[in-house]
Amino acid sequence: MIHREGVRTLSTSIIIPLYNSADLIAACHSALVDVIDNLPSETEVIYVDDGSRDQTIEIAHQIQAQDGRVRVVELATNYGQHAAILAGIEHARNPNIVTFDVDLQCDPRDIPRILAPLANGYDFVSGVRVGRFDSTQRRFFSRVTTALVRHLSGVPLRDVGCPLNALTNEVAREIGRCGELRRFAKPLAARLARNLTEIEVRHAPHPIHKLASTYSSTRLVNLFMDFLVTALGDVFAWAFMVFAALTVALGITTVGATAACIATGRPMLLPLVTGALCAFSGLSMMVALAGEYMQRIYRQTSGVPMYIVRRVHEPLARHEQCE
Repeated sequence: MIHREGVRTLSTSIIIPLYNSADLIAACHSALVDVIDNLPSETEVIYVDDGSRDQTIEIAHQIQAQDGRVRVVELATNYGQHAAILAGIEHARNPNIVTFDVDLQCDPRDIPRILAPLANGYDFVSGVRVGRFDSTQRRFFSRVTTALVRHLSGVPLRDVGCPLNALTNEVAREIGRCGELRRFAKPLAARLARNLTEIEVRHAPHPIHKLASTYSSTRLVNLFMDFLVTALGDVFAWAFMVFAALTVALGITTVGATAACIATGRPMLLPLVTGALCAFSGLSMMVALAGEYMQRIYRQTSGVPMYIVRRVHEPLARHEQCE
């Protein structure tokens, strides 16, 4: 068990996913060095190469050769940012974990601030970007996604997409045991944490040349659908119950309207409308039932790993110590 009063002096693992980041990693590490040199504890930087197709891995090795605090986790192919973060968490050795993004849109000088609440009994600290420089469209989509995730999952987060966060290794390990829910590490961490807080962090303009690692609209939609299907296990069950109740109500209404029209000799327009709505609701109920069955089958048969680690590159200094 970790004694909370000692968290401030415990070591930290900073996890940074990389994808085609050859033009960004050197500047990122230079900015990080100025921060971690002044942290009151040992720090390791874990760069997770998410199947980059440029010179990212080579540059990461060059940085590692110059800095013994750097470890490089190389994934077999491109699995996405969330999988890369989870791979970094899996290989983190230190009690405190910080997630960060290579593009420096979040300021590394905020890392000590995001770590500080862990000393006061918090086990998850969520970053909240202020003064954002993103486009209006991206900020709008971010707000909508955060609102939907907050409403559907019940997690009290103001900024689901902020890449700068801190958590204890204990919470991180619990995330790793949550199967497909791991795809949504930040909302899941908020659920698992006994005590969480939010810290406002600075934001910088997005590097224009970093297009390869930016989420496309299609990828964002797919990510949200993953969340809908995976994280909300009872969504189809609730849809089935709602449409079942609606079908019964419309069925009773149709029968009553039909009887009234026959008794009064009025046209059968209302029974036709309610009957059509009843049929549509019944069809929707069956679709929801099929969705529930498919989701349960998927959970039972899904054995595909979320990511495959090709190799973990340890710093040279560590090898020299072993010799």
